[in-house]
Amino acid sequence: MHPTRLVLLLAVILLSGASSLAQRPGPEFWRKVGCEPFEPRTKLEALEERHNAVIIKGFTRITTVEVRGVRIDAVEMREMGNVHRAKGIVVSLREGGERPNENRAFVDYEEMDALLNAIDAVARVDETVTRLASFEAKYKTMGDLELGVFRQTQRGTAVIISTGICDRATQTMTLDDLAKVKAMIQEAKARLDELR
Repeated sequence: MHPTRLVLLLAVILLSGASSLAQRPGPEFWRKVGCEPFEPRTKLEALEERHNAVIIKGFTRITTVEVRGVRIDAVEMREMGNVHRAKGIVVSLREGGERPNENRAFVDYEEMDALLNAIDAVARVDETVTRLASFEAKYKTMGDLELGVFRQTQRGTAVIISTGICDRATQTMTLDDLAKVKAMIQEAKARLDELR
């Protein structure tokens, strides 16, 4: 190849590479590390993530009933000196094993009645809802608390509760345990109602 053509070819390659590098988006377009959503989905998450503000958090752990691996806290958050307030619950799940995993989900107060109604609805689901061999019913809150009921064996139904998006924590339990979780949520709601 002729030296002049070689120089022109190298120049074209360098210029095309430089223009593609120049088109990379700046930091304002970068995603958060991990797979968290861009925007908070609950009022509690929005306050938890605020910058340049003093956030006051009050909480009460619900301990009247215990379910292995499940913790529920009634939570109130507010920004000091401002009207930004939110209340609701934080559901924390802890998986056991060699490498324990813990994750949490926020549920705003306004979403708690729908969650309680969904618990009742999925607890009533059984093999009569479909003609097929197995069944499943799911409900998911805005803050990624997911609960589901499914046929586990010929003689029983199981419940699975999970929190998080990427590093999900999951607990499998019985319908009796789900009733206990519902009682904990109802107690947390009653504590939050006292704040009015």
